[in-house]
Amino acid sequence: MISVVAWLIPARLLRGETLTLRVREYVEAVKCMGGTNRRIVFVHIIPKAIGTIIVNANFQVADSILLLAGLSFLGLGLPLPAVNWGSMLSDGLNYLYAGYWWQVYPAGLCIVITVLAFNMIGENLRGSLDSRTGT
Repeated sequence: MISVVAWLIPARLLRGETLTLRVREYVEAVKCMGGTNRRIVFVHIIPKAIGTIIVNANFQVADSILLLAGLSFLGLGLPLPAVNWGSMLSDGLNYLYAGYWWQVYPAGLCIVITVLAFNMIGENLRGSLDSRTGT
């Protein structure tokens, strides 16, 4: 269900990026030199927009992990035989009241470390693939 609605934000972002790229000077120069629309799209617009797609996909993975963990913590996630970090965190919370407070940390730390790792990778990719700093 997450993937059904998760494509809306990247699609809107990609549309805005392509609308921005199609009015750049180098696209106008290709048009003036007789370049076809196919050449403009495949040679100039898609390579410049691919960085935005990769970075946004990276951030979407982190958001999906948090959403799935949150839903599973509340009991609205995957069915019971499936194990995920949200249900493990919820089970650890039950043990918290019994005196086993340390059972909350493994699932919580896994969620935090994984989401931070995806966000850091996304930030570094954004810095290296940003089309505005290049040509």
